Amino acid sequence: MIKKFIKRYISKPELHQEVFDACFYKLPKKVQVNWFRDKGYIIGTINTGNNEFATQGKNADDFIEMVNDAIFTMYDIPEDYMDVISKARTYTPPQQEMEKLRNKNNSRASFGFVKNKEILKVA
Repeated sequence: MIKKFIKRYISKPELHQEVFDACFYKLPKKVQVNWFRDKGYIIGTINTGNNEFATQGKNADDFIEMVNDAIFTMYDIPEDYMDVISKARTYTPPQQEMEKLRNKNNSRASFGFVKNKEILKVA
């Protein structure tokens, strides 16, 4: 635990643009998410065309963060690059779909989104 903390916050490794770009292009272009509510959680199935996997979150923002984290993990993005990519919200659903996620009266829905290419300008 302490080693991970030191690695993550004290001795930040040098990141390379070429590796960042390779990680970004490794990620799927399109993602489809089907979700439902169950006992205070949002549970979703993520389909990236080649892979299908699941995740959950406590609320809409947590769920989207977990969707991004699951995608990065499935596509074997190194942790240091995952941190940078996730800060730019690589996969963010349209505003209308976020409102559905935030509205607790909606029990299930689905949405798709494409990779945010603006992240390449952030790196």
